[in-house]
Amino acid sequence: MPGAIPLRTLLGGRYFIGPPLGRGGFGITYKAYDMLSGARVAIKEFLPKGYCKRIPGSCAVAVNDPNNGKIFNYWLSAFIQEAKVLTSIKHMDGIVSIYDFFLTNNTAYIVMEYLDGMSLHRFINGRGGRLHLSETLNIMRSVLETLLLLHQHGIIHKDISPENIQIVNNKKIKLIDFGAASIYNQRVAKPFFVLKKGYSPLDLYSQNGVQGPWTDIYEIGATIYTCLVGAPPPEATERAKADKLVPPSQLGVQIQPVREKSLLKALAVNHEDRYSNIGAFQQMFYGEFIPNFRPAGT
Repeated sequence: MPGAIPLRTLLGGRYFIGPPLGRGGFGITYKAYDMLSGARVAIKEFLPKGYCKRIPGSCAVAVNDPNNGKIFNYWLSAFIQEAKVLTSIKHMDGIVSIYDFFLTNNTAYIVMEYLDGMSLHRFINGRGGRLHLSETLNIMRSVLETLLLLHQHGIIHKDISPENIQIVNNKKIKLIDFGAASIYNQRVAKPFFVLKKGYSPLDLYSQNGVQGPWTDIYEIGATIYTCLVGAPPPEATERAKADKLVPPSQLGVQIQPVREKSLLKALAVNHEDRYSNIGAFQQMFYGEFIPNFRPAGT
């Protein structure tokens, strides 16, 4: 992978670097071996696209433009702070466990548990491109409960999609890739975000966008929509011009009207029109429904 640390590098005097597992907007994740504990781990390197580069012949990182130095350092500090917060709540079953974090090579690294399993994206493809409502409910319940706890600690994920939900071999559901996560009462003049077409709300497309739990709620709604329909909603910027979001029931999905209404509310273009907290959405989407309701689309 271009820009990746060379194979068999000993990082931090302890971690034997293996092949890259993936490249995201904020960095590269590697498979690694902990020489001290003998365990397989995953290591996320802070390496934001467009802001820095690998120094040739070295593992060190350098900012690619002096004008980006302030932003890089801000997000590097935030990356470390969020790693500390996640370490303090590593007992939560629904997130990838954080073992260690450290500074070297002019950047930061987070050491996490290595997860055997598959992403929700791959799981959906294996099911023919879409999931039944009951499967979707079972998978997303634990994700919502995890987000509720994260929000109570002031953390928003901001990069929720089927690629960042891992179905582990022991059937647990884990939320991964906290590279974009932030403590939502902190702001910066030019924040760096991961924008995913169909999943990112309008809040993330503007420097003046107001971010909070409602930001994650949109991404959760888009992920649920993808599970049911087989494709994400139209991009938020296009929906802001002319909203052409098609309700799942009009695409052959059997879903109760009240449940569909709550999903569409979570996907509202303007954040003021969404649920303000995960608990309110969870209550409506997973609430008790009158048994005689006729599901929309049937």
